[in-house]
Amino acid sequence: MSKTIPNQDQNQLDNISPSRYISAVKPGAGRRLSSKIETAYISEGGLLFRADCLDLLTTMREGSVDLVFVDPPFNLGKDYETDFSDDLETEAYRIWCRSWLIELARVLKPGGALFLYHWPKWLIEFGAWLNTFPAMEYKSWIALKMKGGFPIRGRIHPAHYGLLYYVKRGGKPTFNVVRAKSPTCRHCGKLVRDYGGYRKKFQRFEDEDGIPWVQISDFWEDTRPARQDKSRGLQINELPLHIPERAILMASNPGDIVLDCFVGGGSTLHAAHLHERLWIGGELGEPKAALQRIATFIGEQETVRPPKRLINCFADGLLQTELNLGPNGHKRPVSSVGKLQNVTGSMEQFASKSKVIGF
Repeated sequence: MSKTIPNQDQNQLDNISPSRYISAVKPGAGRRLSSKIETAYISEGGLLFRADCLDLLTTMREGSVDLVFVDPPFNLGKDYETDFSDDLETEAYRIWCRSWLIELARVLKPGGALFLYHWPKWLIEFGAWLNTFPAMEYKSWIALKMKGGFPIRGRIHPAHYGLLYYVKRGGKPTFNVVRAKSPTCRHCGKLVRDYGGYRKKFQRFEDEDGIPWVQISDFWEDTRPARQDKSRGLQINELPLHIPERAILMASNPGDIVLDCFVGGGSTLHAAHLHERLWIGGELGEPKAALQRIATFIGEQETVRPPKRLINCFADGLLQTELNLGPNGHKRPVSSVGKLQNVTGSMEQFASKSKVIGF
C-alpha cells in the first residue's frame, strides 16, 4: 500500500503553520526514527513504548498484528503535556490521521480488525476515505452513548461517540458473539427491557440471579468517557475498560496480538491482558497513567526479552538496537510510578463486563 501523500495534500501541508507532526506526515523509506523511541515496559504479555505513533508504526512489519484499537487525539486543543499540538489546522490534522491509518492498515494481518474511536464528524470522513482502500472492508459503525452530553444552543443535542469497525481483506475475519448483562433497575433490580416472546431464548444465558447475558448490538448504552474518574489525570485520554474489551473479544482470539499506538490510560492493554491476548502499545508523552495501570493490574515484574511473536512484529534487530530492549540496571519506569490510587472503592469500573458466550 502506497505511503505517498497526494500532491494536493502535500501542497496544503506546505502552507500550514509549523507543527512537530508536519515532518511525520511525509512518510518515506528514508524517514529517520525519533530519538524518543524507548521501551517503557517489557513482559511476556506485551510491550509498551514511549514513541511517536508514526515512528512506532514504521518500524513494524507488514501483516504483523491481529487487531488494532485506537482512540487518537481529537484536535480539541487539549494539553497532553508533550510537544504534540492538539490544535492543528484542519488539513494538517486530516493528513496526519490519514498517515497513521495507512500504517495501521499495513501492519494488520489479512482478516485482522481495525477499530477507530472518534467523533461522528471525523468518523464520517475517515470511513468514506477507508472505503476507498481495496484492502479494507467496512463492517460496522458502533454508536456509544455519551452520558455526560448536554444540549447545545442552535444544534441537535450530541449524545454519542462512534467506533468504526473494519477488517483487512485477504483472510478469514474472527467474529465472536459477545454478550453483556441485560440492564436492570438500580432500585428494584428487575429487567429494564421486556424481551416479549424472546425472553425464553435467553434462559440458558442467565446468571445465578436470573439476569440474562444478551448479545451486544451496534448501540452501546452503558459506556461513557472516563473523564471524571479520580484515579486519573485530566490530561490523560482514557476509555472505560469495556469499550476496547468488547472489540477485542469480538474480533480476536486468545494469543492474538493487539496494537494500540495511542495508549493514554492503558485501557486497551488492560483489556488485552485480561483476555489473554498479547499486546503492543505506544504513547508519545510520559506513559505514567498506563504504567500505573500496568503496575496495578498486570504487575511490575518485567522480562529481558518479550515472546518471539512480539519481536517478530518489528524489523530485524530493531529491538536490540534502536529501541534499547531490556532492563539495563537503572530503575525501570513501571517501578517508579507506583500504582493507581483510590482503586479499591471503584473496582467496578475496572471489572470485565462482557463475555463470549454461545452463538
